[in-house]
Amino acid sequence: MIELTYKAIQPYIVAEVQQGEMMYCRFLIEEREFEADATIEKIEDASGLGIIVKNPNKMRSMLLRALNKGVRRKETATENTPPVYFAKKELEAAVVRAFESILDEIVYIETTGKWRLATHFSEFEVYIRQHPLTENYDKKIMSRMLVEMARADGRIEQEERLFFSHFLNNEMGKLSDLITAPYLTKSDCQKVSLHGRLTIFVIVAAVALTDNQFQIEEQEKLSRFAEIFELTAEQEKELFRMAQDYTLEIKLKVTGKALSIEALHEFADKIAMERQRAEQIQAKFKA
Repeated sequence: MIELTYKAIQPYIVAEVQQGEMMYCRFLIEEREFEADATIEKIEDASGLGIIVKNPNKMRSMLLRALNKGVRRKETATENTPPVYFAKKELEAAVVRAFESILDEIVYIETTGKWRLATHFSEFEVYIRQHPLTENYDKKIMSRMLVEMARADGRIEQEERLFFSHFLNNEMGKLSDLITAPYLTKSDCQKVSLHGRLTIFVIVAAVALTDNQFQIEEQEKLSRFAEIFELTAEQEKELFRMAQDYTLEIKLKVTGKALSIEALHEFADKIAMERQRAEQIQAKFKA
């Protein structure tokens, strides 16, 4: 496997822009462009354990990458970002970390010495890219739904807080405010765009499943969201199936190999997925 260094990935860098303590990058692999970012760290402060503590688990990280394509964010105003000075090696290390975040979608071919696209986009990823959230009001409602779903069992776990710290921004609201917000009502959601309702629902369903289980409280909460969005039973079922498929797909990507039939069925049961459907998704993944 190639050693990930700034020099090694330089041919794939389209842009690298520092804004404060963040490095925003664009990489081009074959014909596809990837956007990624990473926090710039002082070399003397960086440690392997620190990276593990600060980043969500692999499944949530992969979901974050997909969601960032489905939620159009406003560009950060560079003139409002105070200058922060780092050494050249610290800036380059941030670019490498940003490149690392796209490794689930690319693969290094030893024989050619080049990076190639590794996977096709799932149905879930295609859907949220084709129907992104662009309206601020839609994004705020999505944030409230995500946090309300996370609170379904009476508490928000540390891993969930970490996920929100990476995903939420000023457009969407602060976690501290969202935790204390009242439960959503049908009147709150009347202004949500029609396509936004579908995108929000499938995103909330996918986030709910990333802990690899679907508790009764979450089931009830998701049904309530479908009701206040006025989704048909067919829409609710189709969007939830899409979220289930994607959850299994990223589980297989993280595992790196097919699951045994027993493990596959156990996983399917945990996310309320039909076992036969899980077998079909795994067969497609292997192919």
